Amino acid sequence: MTKYAIINVKSIDGSIFYVKRGEERVYNILLLEEDGIKNSRVEDYMQLSGYRVIRRQLSYSDEYKPLFQDMDMVAIECEVASVHYELCVYLRRITWIPLIVIANSAEEWEKIKMFQAGIDDYIEVPFQQAEMIARIKAHIERYHRLTRPFGIIEVGDIRIDAIDRQVSVRGEYVHFRAKEFALLLYLAQRPNQIVSKEELYKAVWHDDDGYGEYNTVAVHVKRVRQLIEKDVKNPKYIETIWGIGYRLLG
Repeated sequence: MTKYAIINVKSIDGSIFYVKRGEERVYNILLLEEDGIKNSRVEDYMQLSGYRVIRRQLSYSDEYKPLFQDMDMVAIECEVASVHYELCVYLRRITWIPLIVIANSAEEWEKIKMFQAGIDDYIEVPFQQAEMIARIKAHIERYHRLTRPFGIIEVGDIRIDAIDRQVSVRGEYVHFRAKEFALLLYLAQRPNQIVSKEELYKAVWHDDDGYGEYNTVAVHVKRVRQLIEKDVKNPKYIETIWGIGYRLLG
């Protein structure tokens, strides 16, 4: 059994958090930092919490690709997040590792736009060190839990077997049709991430030109809710993000 020493650490901003030291794996974070960021301690906080940080200047190129196979997260630190919308879309196309943005801008429309680009979290500056590290830890652990080779995803009372394509809810097997299963699995693989109707349609129906067919998505989401929710009028798992799409709360 691996032994750990639990260290009580007082952070620079005064908050308290705990770090495990021992033979556990050290996770790697690629920190893309916008030119001109001053007095940032993001890298220091990450390293203090036991992460290995590889810092690069934020740019629009393919230079990051060789690094992804060894990374457990990509963090973008910038002033105005929406400026880097296209970069986030590009990064999400080539990797599924957690992608977070740490930015000074905090407009609601900007956050929504960046979630649509595929990011997993948006951290506003200023922030509490302990909260930032807790979010990073949660995203990395969730990513590795969902991508482990066994193909089992558990969300609350729902257990999804991606290999045998079976779903159990509150301990009982529930029959899903092919599209219903594909839709639930796609959302479950992106817990707490907003997924647009367009993205769902393209992923589940494999149709890049299905504009105007998004009502089909709504119909199937309704069916999935009927299979997994105790109260479909007050869903616990699949949340509707009005005007955008859906999010599975994990």
